Order: sequence, then structure tokens, then C-alpha cells
Amino acid sequence: MKYPNHWIFIVTTHKDKADGEVFSGEDIFRQRMEDKFWGLGKYTPNRKSLRTGDHVVFYVGNPQMVFAGTAILASESFELIDKQEQEKLAHGKDFYRTEYGVRLENIQIWDSPKNAKDLIVHLKFVENKASWGTYFQGGVRGVSDQDYSAIVEEAKQTAEPEPRTEEEVESASQFALEAHLEEFIDHNWSHINFGRKLVRYQTPEQDGRQFPAGPWSIDFLCTDEETGGFVVLELKRGKTGDVTVGQILRYIGWVRENLSKDGQKVTGIIVAREVDEGLKYAVRELSHVSLLTYKVDFTLTPSTK
Repeated sequence: MKYPNHWIFIVTTHKDKADGEVFSGEDIFRQRMEDKFWGLGKYTPNRKSLRTGDHVVFYVGNPQMVFAGTAILASESFELIDKQEQEKLAHGKDFYRTEYGVRLENIQIWDSPKNAKDLIVHLKFVENKASWGTYFQGGVRGVSDQDYSAIVEEAKQTAEPEPRTEEEVESASQFALEAHLEEFIDHNWSHINFGRKLVRYQTPEQDGRQFPAGPWSIDFLCTDEETGGFVVLELKRGKTGDVTVGQILRYIGWVRENLSKDGQKVTGIIVAREVDEGLKYAVRELSHVSLLTYKVDFTLTPSTK
């Protein structure tokens, strides 16, 4: 038996480039619920993976930042060939005009939308809790049935913190320094030497950070400025082993199947603080995957009295 997929459809406020008209995320959401249709771009991540019967929860971005309701997909992603229907769903606005979309059924708009920030602690796909907003930039994101249930059922349980040893406290302190690795790379992209010139891959909804890849997230999806090939950048806080190879190969495979065009290469870079021998041996056999290490430096020096 094949179980339905679970997705988050993300909508944010948009400003029309032509006339400057602003469409709020909430207005777009309500209009599409009335249409029983959700517009998609040709390059919207995961568009081709949507299936009839899949479950969807809707996220409305700034300033609300809430989960606003659910629906079930009544169709796969399809191209709007019928010009009359295309115009009807455009509502006389270029912003709403789209070439692709899915039909919706069993729509539920919640009277009390659920604050996303309150639920982030329960969502496993949000690995970097401090920068959770990057996971909700726009488009379509796949989630596990557990994460979907956590949103829909609004899990409230919080685990009691267990006592930690001295070593665990020291480890936690190290992690606190490393937790901002992704944020640091994001803000200092142009100053970082990746061994080649990397450009963030962008779509109308996404800037390449925490790029949705099926039910997974790619830390940074980029292109090589010189070759035009895709580059998957996978960040690992602390020490990592050869299990990381399976992860980055999964992402490379997804990009190759869903985004790359004929002849367009897909390579990967693993960035970690330390790597074990197993990872070194594994990567040695993969010409399209490379390793980079980083250093976290935090020292205290005596102050003169």
C-alpha cells in the first residue's frame, strides 16, 4: 500500500514588479482556497513529485508566520493548457497568472491559525532552529508524516531537560559556537573560498539556502560559475563520518534527476569541522565529491586591571 506524501505549501507577500501592487500572503492563500487551486511555477521545487491524494498544510509567511489550514490534492501537477481557465484563475492580475498548478479538495481553513514559531521545536526537518525562517522561503516543501502531524495536531509536549555532565556541557558550548555556521556562510558568501566560484541557485521562491529536495533540505544549492554545473553544499557541525557520503549522494541524485539538464554535471562539497578516516576513504573514491574543513576559534584573554 502506498501512503500519501505530506507537503507544506508556502506563500509569502509579493510585490508586482510591473505596477508595484502588493499581494499579502494571507490574501493569496484565501484566494487560492476559493479557487480550489494552487498555482506553481515551472521550476518550483518538488512540483513534479506532487500526487493526487497527497496531504498539504499551508504556511503563510511574514508578517503572520502561521500555518493556516490543510487540503488534499485532487490532481497531480498539471499544465494549464485551457486559456479560458488560465484567465479565470488569473483574476485579471498578472501575478495570479500561472502555467502550472494542482487542484485542491477537502479544504480546511483554520479559524485560529497556528503560530509557526511555537511549533518549530517539534519539527525534525528544521535542523537549524535558530534560523528556522530559511526553511519557509516559498514554494513546496516535503515533510514526514510525523512533522505533518505535529503541525496539524499542534503538539504541545516539551521534554524535560536531562542533567548534563561536564563533558556534555563543554560539547554543547562548542555546538553553540558552531550553530551559526550556516548563518555565517549565508552572510559572508562572497568572501568565502570554496575552491571555486559558487553562485547560489535561485528560483522565484527560493534563494538556494535550505533548498527543498523531496522530503529533505539541501543546506546550500549552488552552481559553479565557470562550468555551470550544480554544486550541493552540505554542512556538518562538529566531527562527521562516512554516513555523510550517503546523504550528499542522495541530494546529488535528486538534483540530477529533477533539476539538471543534459550534460549538466552535479557535484558535492562536504564542509565539516573534523572528518574521520572512514569519510576520507569514502570520498577518495568519489571524484565528484570534495571535503572542506572549518575552524571555530573562541578564546578568552586576561584583561588588564
